[in-house]
Amino acid sequence: MSVEQNSGMQKAVRQFLVALTACLAVAGGAAYAVSPDSAPESPVQHAGVTVDWPHNTATATPAPPVN
Repeated sequence: MSVEQNSGMQKAVRQFLVALTACLAVAGGAAYAVSPDSAPESPVQHAGVTVDWPHNTATATPAPPVN
């Protein structure tokens, strides 16, 4: 092989490795973005049984009569 062929092969391999690194970085970032531990959970309200028994319900006060 000549020197020109070697440098051309090295350039092709180097470009391939740069492209592979970039693709892996993007794929890794996407995998991190969708992983369940990547973002804090938003508060969720669930209907059903609660642990704050007995419930303290507010009582309505009657409005004063209007003359």
